[in-house]
Amino acid sequence: MKTIISRQACVSHLAIIVAAWSVAAVAQAQTAPAAEPDTAVAEIVVTGTSIRGVAAAGSPTVGVGIEELKASGAGTASDALRMLPQILNLGADESRNSFSGGAQDAAANSTAVRAANLRGIGPEATLLLLNGRRLAPNGVIKALSDLDQIPTSAVGRIEVVTDGASAIYGSDAVAGVVNLITRKNFDGAETTFRYGFADDVSQKLFSQTLGKTWDGGGFFFSFEHNERGHLEGSARDFASQNRTARGGTDARPFTASPGNIVIGGVRYALPAGNGVGVNPSALVAGTANRYDEAAYSDLLPKQNRNTVLFNIHQNIDENLEVWYEGFYTRRKYDLGAPPALFSLAVRNTNPWYVSPAGQTSETVEYRLNEDSDPNSTGFENAQQNAIGFNFDLPKQWRIAAYIDHSMSRGFQDRKNVLNNAALTAALASSNPATAFNPFGDGSFNKTNNPGLLDIIDANRATWGTNIAKDFSIKADGPLFELPGGSVRVAIGAEYHDNSFRQTLEAHNVLASGAATYKLVANSRNIHSVYGEVFVPIIGSSNALPGIQRLELSLAGRREDYSDFGKTTNPKIGLIYAPISDLTLRATYGTSFRAPSLVDAADQIKNIFIQNLTDPTAAGGITRGLFTNGGNSQLGPETAKTWSAGLDWKPRWLDGLNLSATWYKIQYDNRIDVAPNTALANGSIYAALIKRRPAASDAAGNAAFDALVAQAMASPDLQNPVEPLSAINVLIDGRRQNLGMLDQRGVDVSVRYGFSTPVGDWTVGTEVAKILKLERKSAAGSPWIDALDTFGNPVDLRVRGSLGWRQGGLSANIFANYTDSYLNTAITPNVKVKSQTIYDATASYAFGDDAGWGKGVRISANVMNVFDKDPPVVMNGTFSWDSQNASAIGRFVSLEISKAW
Repeated sequence: MKTIISRQACVSHLAIIVAAWSVAAVAQAQTAPAAEPDTAVAEIVVTGTSIRGVAAAGSPTVGVGIEELKASGAGTASDALRMLPQILNLGADESRNSFSGGAQDAAANSTAVRAANLRGIGPEATLLLLNGRRLAPNGVIKALSDLDQIPTSAVGRIEVVTDGASAIYGSDAVAGVVNLITRKNFDGAETTFRYGFADDVSQKLFSQTLGKTWDGGGFFFSFEHNERGHLEGSARDFASQNRTARGGTDARPFTASPGNIVIGGVRYALPAGNGVGVNPSALVAGTANRYDEAAYSDLLPKQNRNTVLFNIHQNIDENLEVWYEGFYTRRKYDLGAPPALFSLAVRNTNPWYVSPAGQTSETVEYRLNEDSDPNSTGFENAQQNAIGFNFDLPKQWRIAAYIDHSMSRGFQDRKNVLNNAALTAALASSNPATAFNPFGDGSFNKTNNPGLLDIIDANRATWGTNIAKDFSIKADGPLFELPGGSVRVAIGAEYHDNSFRQTLEAHNVLASGAATYKLVANSRNIHSVYGEVFVPIIGSSNALPGIQRLELSLAGRREDYSDFGKTTNPKIGLIYAPISDLTLRATYGTSFRAPSLVDAADQIKNIFIQNLTDPTAAGGITRGLFTNGGNSQLGPETAKTWSAGLDWKPRWLDGLNLSATWYKIQYDNRIDVAPNTALANGSIYAALIKRRPAASDAAGNAAFDALVAQAMASPDLQNPVEPLSAINVLIDGRRQNLGMLDQRGVDVSVRYGFSTPVGDWTVGTEVAKILKLERKSAAGSPWIDALDTFGNPVDLRVRGSLGWRQGGLSANIFANYTDSYLNTAITPNVKVKSQTIYDATASYAFGDDAGWGKGVRISANVMNVFDKDPPVVMNGTFSWDSQNASAIGRFVSLEISKAW
């Protein structure tokens, strides 16, 4: 299938930049002494600011360098970021999918993307950048940002700004920014092999980097292959839906193969066999077959990724540098899933009909075990090509510009889908050649009419293509001198052209099995202008007692959306150092996020019949309809963010670094969904939940059944039609502007490095403490405390570390603590135990005199050293919580690398 995207010309704002620079140059010529020599300026642009050579004033920033990445034992950028306490595993993750669901619309992550979720506010509120550039979103029914779409071996540093940054970067930077900074100016080659394993799962990684620098330029190349096998649910005892061993109930569903006959609420287990000639005497009242779906579902899908990145830069002359950077990644996935199921009425016209007491019709619970490949498979491909230049002007000014083209293309083939019309006709048929036999283990249907089985065993294939075209131009440099230093400014303009196209090919709508198609298309463009000024009011040359440093940063951005109008977002930052080793900082800003092109597409809609987590129901589950998809009536999100903090490096204790940051986020008109676990937080999602009225309310039940019937007749239904009476609740999980969020917290980082006769030591701890998290679903509704509840952030996460190095040998121990929280998925609510997971790494780097070993580094890493299982969390049919624990267990990896 080819997707044709119309090209729109990028709008250049070069005249604005040149004019502004001219004004700045005139101002500087009038104020600066003519004989003042130029001062060398650092070429690094720090994440969180557009001005070269200065830090983002007041903005808290967490950095993970290449050495920290190696020491952590992480194999990917996403693994390394998930170790930061500020990054929560809520929402989009490969461990949650359209079958398991989860908070923050995890069910829409159909292509197994791993995204960053700063402070648990939502993956879409964290902006992912590559060297400061935006990337096309990933996903086919949700706009997400895959952290692992460039080679890990190409990452030189990861910078995380844990503060709103829309004034600098525009939409999406509500909770903060993750910036992947690639390696550059690398000479030589580096080859890495890595093998990791846990019980019943393994991972292999190979990477090759090449680099060369020359006078005025250089290139860097990196290729990486990463593959991991399935982690099946049957490999972990705690994953079973039979939860009796963990203090719960047996929650395995009754839709099995062979299944059960249900008459008047009484079950009769069907005997083993092919379902032909079943004797009624073999049907015993009160018996039942069950099927453990979790045993046949993947906890982690099989993944295979190949990624390549290349960059090159060259100075044309002493003032002009041109550069190019591009990457391409292709990731395939295979997610194990249970076969499709149904609970349908079967009449005695079926040739293989059997009844325990001669009834003419009955309900049969059945699992389509005939399906030899029910897995969900697909791919996610992504690429970006960017080209730009840096032109140095007089007086330390520079013009930087680039254009880029990004594209991601995802595909999901969901195969455990039934063709309702064909199945209903086959169940009712009296012809043995065209009838479906639901009374056995499926073996008869495989041989009796394979063609009919192919039609009943249907699939839905979805392609999604995101394209982003960006143009950016910026000028920055010193404006004039103050006693405290140079007032520096950046001004720029950007143009973004974004489009999304989705194609759904469904084989489960028409009784013939012929394909039906649904096409979705959406697009927008954004014009932006922005400015930023850095004012060093007090510096080393004019320091005063009690005021060693005082700096002010002001930034603002004006954006014009083709579909959401105009928005202006300012940010102010302040740095104050009363003494040389103590710095105080503060920020205030506003942020804006327009709905993604996927969010705003009404045509994207899916309806599921599911067992929904319900703390008010017997057994903790109830049968219901869950709808997800887009919403064209969405409005943009807005937020106000505050932060205040300190950084302390005492002179009397060299090597100690302490920082603390208080923050507040007030998030309005927030786009979110009611998840399929919404009943566990019923007060928050009350407006999106509709329960079946009491049996005495005949009119209410009739109206409820009418809504169910409408959903059952929809071509977007993903399951076989069930009796109206089986459905007890409706959840509207489409994207909504779900009111407000008020979150406040404190981050603390302490690090102390010291030397001893037996080596160099580092002790550190990172703390993320959420003080308050309240939500309200609509204006006028009450604030609801969501902190420390199921499906919401936990209030305290800590990562402690102890590192040692002597010569080429190094070792590290890490402790990862997650606090207890309240399991609101059951009644009465119970407390979930806190957990501490320990990791350990060790490595040896051979010296230059090691002969054949020169440039060799070997390492061994163990994650979850003591192989701790997840805490018990009864929810729905599960007994653990993938949002706060990993199913992998102890994971050991061995790595060898060689620098050439």
